[in-house]
Amino acid sequence: MTLGIAVLLLVLAAAGIALSLRFLQSRPKLRILCIVLLSLAALALAAYIGLTLFFVDAVSHQPPAV
Repeated sequence: MTLGIAVLLLVLAAAGIALSLRFLQSRPKLRILCIVLLSLAALALAAYIGLTLFFVDAVSHQPPAV
């Protein structure tokens, strides 16, 4: 997965959380389920993005091989 796709999916997960809060007010169990699943997806994507940036920074600051 590329970094751009991960960021796009993170934005979509955040939008899904906001939309589920707005449109699923009459179905509280479904709303909670959607929020939990989308929050877990957002957490995993945020970790993926953070680790990707960390490793790219580490490789870019690696000393040249002799």
